[in-house]
Amino acid sequence: ILTLDDEVRSDLLRLPDDKMADVAVFCNNYPNVEVSFEVQDPEDVTSGDPIQIVVNLEREIDEEEMTDEELADLGKVSAPLFPQEKKEAWWVVVGDTSSNTLHALKRVNLAQKQKVVLEFLAPEEAGDYNLTLFCMSDSYMGCDQEYSVPVSVAVGDEDDGNDQDSDDSEE
Repeated sequence: ILTLDDEVRSDLLRLPDDKMADVAVFCNNYPNVEVSFEVQDPEDVTSGDPIQIVVNLEREIDEEEMTDEELADLGKVSAPLFPQEKKEAWWVVVGDTSSNTLHALKRVNLAQKQKVVLEFLAPEEAGDYNLTLFCMSDSYMGCDQEYSVPVSVAVGDEDDGNDQDSDDSEE
């Protein structure tokens, strides 16, 4: 419905003008968000060290065709039955679906652009991991996005040898 021409949409839905206006408002407000991400220093990831993933969210809009009022209303949810004005928020989540592990999450508001830095500790076991980045709307169904984030974790420096020696001397 979002991609149809107005005439085709009207013919398909056959709604009264006031209801069609509501559909048009919803379609115009429905978010089209472009997501990009980058693992910081992917070659230097070692077990137990922090990993940072920088995520950029950008709403695809045509600024030249929008009024100042429309730009100010970006992120406002079309929810006429909600008791007050609702602003959309996005959950940005990194996890490992194979082990059902959540590594990081943040909730952000998005007008036009938003940069999010997710930081979490690399797994203790060295190896190749296929993490998943999720970007989920708290207001709209069907616009959630999911990306594969490959991470190679190298063996980190181990300080266990010194700790064991001090433990042995105490016994």
